[in-house]
Amino acid sequence: MMVRMNTHELLNWRYATKKFDTSKELPDADLDHILEAGNLAATSYGLQPFGLVVVKDKAKKQSLKEAAFGQEHVAENSALVVVCARTDVNADYIKEYVNRVETKRSMDPGSLEDFQSTMIGDLTNRDPKDLLTWSQKQAYIVLGTMMVAAAEKEVDGCPMEGFNPEQFNEILGLKEHDLYASALFAVGYRSPEDETQHYIKVRRDLKKTVVRM
Repeated sequence: MMVRMNTHELLNWRYATKKFDTSKELPDADLDHILEAGNLAATSYGLQPFGLVVVKDKAKKQSLKEAAFGQEHVAENSALVVVCARTDVNADYIKEYVNRVETKRSMDPGSLEDFQSTMIGDLTNRDPKDLLTWSQKQAYIVLGTMMVAAAEKEVDGCPMEGFNPEQFNEILGLKEHDLYASALFAVGYRSPEDETQHYIKVRRDLKKTVVRM
């Protein structure tokens, strides 16, 4: 019986895996666990301005490797999750979200009209670049949540940037889905040959990180 680790143990166990054991496939149930955790992640207003693109096709991952400056672990993994920002957060997107909330919570239609107006006023008046940056910030919260969920299942992962987002968008046809590639999360199982798994985790002392007032 596997002894479950607490949060601090999970975070000490995980590391940015640089070489995966490609002979081991990640069970669909464990991948779904990671994706569901991402879907449950906190986001501003609860709007979920992100998308998760799962790439398993080897040829496609090889193409993505070239768009990620040749990083081997972009192609050599069990699955590559491309964490994307949504580019269609507009009035219609917000209204659909509000309608869904009212329906799920058995509220009268129009109960959240003020909340809806606040979101529309805030987000639709932003410069498109600023709005994309806002969505990307939410995507990183999702990435962090998935990292912990992966460790919970003792699934290894490597979160990364280090890629050309425009090329990823083109290779994966993300524009058609109103998505913009923002971060990557390669998942699978560490290779015995990955020397970085033996490195001692180095972090600043908590007293130097936290300012208490």
